[in-house]
Amino acid sequence: MLKFENPDYLYLLVLIPVLALVLFIMNIKDKRNLRNFIGEALINQLVPEISYYKKVTKQILVLLSLTFLILALANPMEGTRLEEVKREGIDLFVALDVSLSMKAEDIKPNRLEKAKRDVSELLRKLSGDRVGMIVFAGESFVQFPLTTDYTAADLFISAIDVDVVPVPGTAIGSAIKMALKSFQTDLPTQKAIVIVSDGENTEGDVWNAVEEAKKAGVRIYTVGMGTPDGAPIPIYDQNGVRIDYKRDVKGSIVLSKLDEPVLQQIAVSTGGTYRRATSGGNEINDIYDELSSLEKVEFGTKRVTGYETRYQYPLMLALIFLIIELLISERKSKLFAILRKLIPASVGLLVFIMLPFCINAQTVRSLVKDGNKMYEKEKYVDAEVEYKKALQKDPHSKEARFNLGNAYYKQQRYEEAVREYNTNINTMNSDEKADNFYNIGNSLYKMNKFQEAIQAYKQSLKLNPKDEEARYNLCMAIEKLKQQQNQKNQQQQQDKQQQENQKNQQQNREQNQQQNQQQEEQQNDRKQTEQQVRKKNEISKEEAERILDVMRNNEKEVQKNIRKREAVRVRVEKDW
Repeated sequence: MLKFENPDYLYLLVLIPVLALVLFIMNIKDKRNLRNFIGEALINQLVPEISYYKKVTKQILVLLSLTFLILALANPMEGTRLEEVKREGIDLFVALDVSLSMKAEDIKPNRLEKAKRDVSELLRKLSGDRVGMIVFAGESFVQFPLTTDYTAADLFISAIDVDVVPVPGTAIGSAIKMALKSFQTDLPTQKAIVIVSDGENTEGDVWNAVEEAKKAGVRIYTVGMGTPDGAPIPIYDQNGVRIDYKRDVKGSIVLSKLDEPVLQQIAVSTGGTYRRATSGGNEINDIYDELSSLEKVEFGTKRVTGYETRYQYPLMLALIFLIIELLISERKSKLFAILRKLIPASVGLLVFIMLPFCINAQTVRSLVKDGNKMYEKEKYVDAEVEYKKALQKDPHSKEARFNLGNAYYKQQRYEEAVREYNTNINTMNSDEKADNFYNIGNSLYKMNKFQEAIQAYKQSLKLNPKDEEARYNLCMAIEKLKQQQNQKNQQQQQDKQQQENQKNQQQNREQNQQQNQQQEEQQNDRKQTEQQVRKKNEISKEEAERILDVMRNNEKEVQKNIRKREAVRVRVEKDW
């Protein structure tokens, strides 16, 4: 299969027949002027060595040289190249703790940044393994599923921060269960989980999740972030300036410590190992060595499609024809009398090479042009039809593919637009990729997928740092993501507050019922006592007063117990 990287240059081939026609007319005119000037009878006597056919041949060689030079500028690419690549490896999920305690700075620069660097280093060492990532705090989320695209995975890791999971706390058990649920069952691969955390498990039942991993044959490796002595958790403002440290409900500064026993027990229970991270250590290398020792499973074969440039061949032909033209003189020769018979064949070859390219390029270009006209008139459905016709003629037309994505975008068909933008993205140059990622970011933004949109804008800016619109949209996406997370947090807080209010109301109702019941019992006891006093005249006045004093004391004890119950405080869980 043959394609051109720069098909626009093929339009220059239209000039070749025009130049041929001009040279043909000039040759006829020159020959006529010569005959008129010196006469037909004197031509062979005055210029006997001049060969008309050699002159025409030299012109044809120049035209051929120019033709192949234009083809070289268009950069022909030959494909498709198919290679079979064996892929062997394991399935690995990295569970990264993003709770607030990971901001502690007992490891430099802090626990989270050190963890992200270690995980990125692990990705750079992997080869053939499928890797996914789970971020967890009070809840767990899949940051990206199992993939072999380590570059894209590393890009997601760079965007991770403590605010990606809105629920505070540290639920290691939830992360393990999420990883077990996210493993693919299409292949019997060896599966492993690497937990990177400070071990301060404050939520859920971690040992039940460890038991599930053990039954599934999944090994868990743990990396401890922090020190047993611990460190305070800094709180920063929007400008990155530290304003305070995390405090508990009593106002005391929280000291976050590494809980090594928990992490060690998790690893040992599943056949894995534990490593403690240090500021300048290479603990991740030890983890990688152990992962490499696991049994690899062949995933199958991967077919790689690509094109190889072949501009060298038309360029070489252009130079050969040009050199031949320089070596041929305009004098007559017997050898050339034979070669001149090949002139019609050369002209036919020129037309055969030039015509299909011109027709095909013109057809695709005209369809794209018609689609652009419909697009400018805001007839996006009609534009979509024209772009699809162009892609039927040339499925590798980057312009038609890009414009089709724009037509989908205008019709609010954002998922289809993203699919078109991603097609053939590997064959584009850096500027085209930057535009594609920019449009992908816009489509994802419209779909309220702000996290993915941020990654797309970052890719666009990485390829074109001067794109201010992409930079502005990136800031907007980040702000929208914060608003989305804040709304989610507020909704969760409202739900939690509503539950607490309902619980308090229920407790108040129960307490009021108890008070009313006790008061009724006291009133009944008082009435019965008074009746007994009135009925039994034999009871003295002193005896009656003693009985009343006992009842008053009992009432004081009841009220005291009630006040104690009201003074009980609700225990507040950790939020770091």
